[in-house]
Amino acid sequence: MSANATLRAGGGIPGQPGGEGGPHGARGSGPAWPDDARRVGLWVFMVVVTTLFGLFGVAYMMRAAYEDWRPIAYVPWQLYCSTGLLVSCSLAWELARRHAAAGRREAARSTAIGALVLSAMFVLSQFYAWQAMTAADYGVAANPANSFFYLITGLHAAHVLGGMVAGAFAVRRAGEAIGLCAQYWHFLFVLWLAVFALLYLVTPDLVRAFCTTIGIPVR
Repeated sequence: MSANATLRAGGGIPGQPGGEGGPHGARGSGPAWPDDARRVGLWVFMVVVTTLFGLFGVAYMMRAAYEDWRPIAYVPWQLYCSTGLLVSCSLAWELARRHAAAGRREAARSTAIGALVLSAMFVLSQFYAWQAMTAADYGVAANPANSFFYLITGLHAAHVLGGMVAGAFAVRRAGEAIGLCAQYWHFLFVLWLAVFALLYLVTPDLVRAFCTTIGIPVR
């Protein structure tokens, strides 16, 4: 048997496309690394976003210890609506992910489009919540707590908008990218709950008690 025939019988030349030792593995299987790279990239991005919001949270609590801090006592109903919409977004993306995993591409695509519509409604609800806050004399410059409210909720809404852009591309493929969008929206929901708790459950008394316990002077 010739050398070429032997190599063909053995599956090809190692290190060449189509061979068992090639970068693509078995013939027709395609590279496996892009999906893994996107998944790792998403995790890195979520860690960075969590760190960013964590730093804002620390700054919020440090500023809340000052005597001129006035907690926000008004919770517009639009914020509760936003929470419900974000829950619906997370559930819709999860359903789209399951459709995509089962090979139901059209069902995954239509469900993902519905999730994007809910996401747009969330951002719109945030906009109306800011209007309601301003109408109730909780403007940006009225109180340091108000400034943090607009900053943190606006930053969260910006990440939702960024996710919508990525989601629009995921709808076209209706594959692994939909699963990544579902993971990201679950993260956005948990992050929103943390933001909500920070803005309305962390009081100056709680911050002062914590600072006193660990020996940090407060003003």
